[in-house]
Amino acid sequence: MSLKLVKVEGASMEPTYREGDWLLVNFNSKPTLPKAGSVVVIEREEQPGIFYIKRISEVRASTGLEATIFVLSENPAGTDSRTWGWLPKSSIVGRVLMRIRKKR
Repeated sequence: MSLKLVKVEGASMEPTYREGDWLLVNFNSKPTLPKAGSVVVIEREEQPGIFYIKRISEVRASTGLEATIFVLSENPAGTDSRTWGWLPKSSIVGRVLMRIRKKR
């Protein structure tokens, strides 16, 4: 288990997470497949080094293929699987464990 603090940037997960909030994230080299409703950190193959915080909306297990996930932003204006489509499970690089809110 590798725990790190991650700062939220942008509004894609509002109102759940706001810009400036800090999240405690478990970055695991072999993540298990989270259930729908889990909040995860993803890194898309097309954008290496850019990390997104998203909620898993649906998990689709494939026979003989890697499971795929459909992720959504909390904010309807956010970019997510409605634009990207289904993502491979390997896109998940961490799981959000808790939030530490910034002072308002």
